[in-house]
Amino acid sequence: MRVSSAMMINNYINAVNGNYATQAKYVEQNSTQQKLNRPSDDPVDYAKYLSYTTDDVENSQYTSNAQSAVSWMTASDNALTNIYQQFKTFIEQTNQAANGTNQTFDGSSTATQLLSILQETVSQANSDQGGRYLFSGQSDKTQPFTMSTDKVQRGLTKTLDENQSAFFGKTVSIGGVTTKVDGGTQVNGMDQMLSLKGSDGNDYYLDPSTGYVFSKDFVQSGYKDKISAGQTSVTADDAVGRITLTSNSTLADLPKTAADLAAGNLNATTYTDEGTYESLTTNVRKDFINKYFNTTNGAITDAGKALQTTGLSVSGTSTTFSFNTVEQYVVSYAGDDNKISMVKLNGGVDTTRDSVNVTGSDMFGDSDIFGASHGTATLNDMLTVVAEMDSGNQNWLSSDGITLANNASNYLSEAQTGLASRSSAYSAAVTTLNDQNTVIQGNITDVNGINVAEVATKLLTAQTIYNISLAISKNVLPGTIADYLS
Repeated sequence: MRVSSAMMINNYINAVNGNYATQAKYVEQNSTQQKLNRPSDDPVDYAKYLSYTTDDVENSQYTSNAQSAVSWMTASDNALTNIYQQFKTFIEQTNQAANGTNQTFDGSSTATQLLSILQETVSQANSDQGGRYLFSGQSDKTQPFTMSTDKVQRGLTKTLDENQSAFFGKTVSIGGVTTKVDGGTQVNGMDQMLSLKGSDGNDYYLDPSTGYVFSKDFVQSGYKDKISAGQTSVTADDAVGRITLTSNSTLADLPKTAADLAAGNLNATTYTDEGTYESLTTNVRKDFINKYFNTTNGAITDAGKALQTTGLSVSGTSTTFSFNTVEQYVVSYAGDDNKISMVKLNGGVDTTRDSVNVTGSDMFGDSDIFGASHGTATLNDMLTVVAEMDSGNQNWLSSDGITLANNASNYLSEAQTGLASRSSAYSAAVTTLNDQNTVIQGNITDVNGINVAEVATKLLTAQTIYNISLAISKNVLPGTIADYLS
């Protein structure tokens, strides 16, 4: 077959272009440090590359979320640790002041110290990170805690201990099953009654979920005699009387006598489920409390100051009652109870799993016996301790004061424990995500990485072949074309 000059020239030019293209490919790979610079380089590997880079973007975002969460929770834990230490000092000071043998007790001086501790607590609780308040929920641009500049007259509570709660509990039938409900009003893990002053000058306690009034002596120690006599729970006979609450007040009736108690006549009303019973008792308490106390700060209302009780008698003597109050500072919470989530895994958001923040309600309780102190309940309890400390009420401090201070510490400790658990999960997630990143980067390198030495060698070879191709051009191409190429 005759090979024409045109064919020789075309074949040569095609070969030179091919050598140039090979050289250009290696130059580009060497410059970009990656094998795939466009889909046409290798469609199959390029599809894998896109998938791996998507994984890399997701992993980077989750890693960033988890690292931010760890940073947020570390700052929160530092603040909570400082507050917990302040609470420990508060408890120590309260214990010392409540010690009746302490002859150097100076209530006013100690109260000043305790108030300073709580002021520092409020400051710590207002900690922020990057201009975002740690304990405000999702209202993280709003300062969460503020202590009042003026004192308010709040109702005074009586906190029951474990034995008192067991005795003053009520047994009701729920779904046909006899159920024991702890005594007093259950708030933030405590059982409490309201303190009353009788016209006879004595103190009394009111269970706001039933309206029954008991003498201080009976609540403090007299109930123990009933236990010794074989009585296991409180009866209406143990009360000095009952203040009418609402039309629903009969739902929490007590057995009339010890004989009724022994006979099992505990409550004539049967509830279909526990939620129904709790809803009714809560409504009764709420109707009663809201009438006499401010649900914002627990301050006694005009109706509370003018409490009217008639038809009640103590030892045959007609007696009226008024609420005991305490003048104290209060702390208010301007945050919310919403969780801040920083997702660290694929799938939907789980606020329990993915939340990174602690709210005021988590730290200090959702509400007190007055339906007030949202997010600050235990703080305001401690401010009650300060007020009673200032008045030198050692008897109250030795029972209620220590109980309230310890409860505040326990409540905060639970918040710390929950935060530590979530923080540990996020820290573990960071480790896992970093391990996943190593695998993803390995996949990307496998499909798109280059061996620098190998590419350099291939580039040098391609350049040499291209230069040789140009050098022999004078034997293939006409002079003018060869001169142009060289």
